[in-house]
Amino acid sequence: MAKKITDQNGDTYVEVKPWYKRWWIWVLAIIVVLFIIGALSGGHSSKGKKAGSATTASTPSSITVDYDDYNVKDSKDYNVNYSNSDWNAAKVSINKITVYKLSKPYKLDTANNGKYNINGFIKIHMKIKANSDISIYPQQGTANFNNDQEEAMGESWDGDINKGAVKSGNVYIPVKNLSKATDIKNLRFKFDANGQDNYDDSYTYDITLNLQK
Repeated sequence: MAKKITDQNGDTYVEVKPWYKRWWIWVLAIIVVLFIIGALSGGHSSKGKKAGSATTASTPSSITVDYDDYNVKDSKDYNVNYSNSDWNAAKVSINKITVYKLSKPYKLDTANNGKYNINGFIKIHMKIKANSDISIYPQQGTANFNNDQEEAMGESWDGDINKGAVKSGNVYIPVKNLSKATDIKNLRFKFDANGQDNYDDSYTYDITLNLQK
């Protein structure tokens, strides 16, 4: 309640409190401070979510190979710059290899080697440009790594490629023994190709890549 003051002349005045003595000023100040703190905290949380999304994007929760899903624990990408034009009929390029460590052992059923457990996959991303009508079969190739040899697999995208066409796709190599995604040091990959009209015009690609440069 405002305080009334009467001077010697009988005039009455109302004493006005300084602004800093008004209780609602301090309540408003506290509300503003709490709002600023909340806004700053929210900004930090948003940055954390962005960082987490980047990590999740680099390591997918699962992959699909031959229409089967496999949960992934960890992965490692290797950017490679491989190009082969030794066979005049085609140019083969590989720009990326990814090693996947699976979350648990999975039973793989293969046509040639029966059933066995795997703990990972190697994914080879490649591009093929045909300079003439060719038949080329990277998905029927074999890979050597860590003293193992495995056959390639994956959804079919290779085979006949006519002159001037460019095809790209992934080849998956199953890995039996894999403790972590960085265990693969070197990779040797072999597959065959030939002319569509001239089977004698054939070539075997024998590619060796060092993943630990």
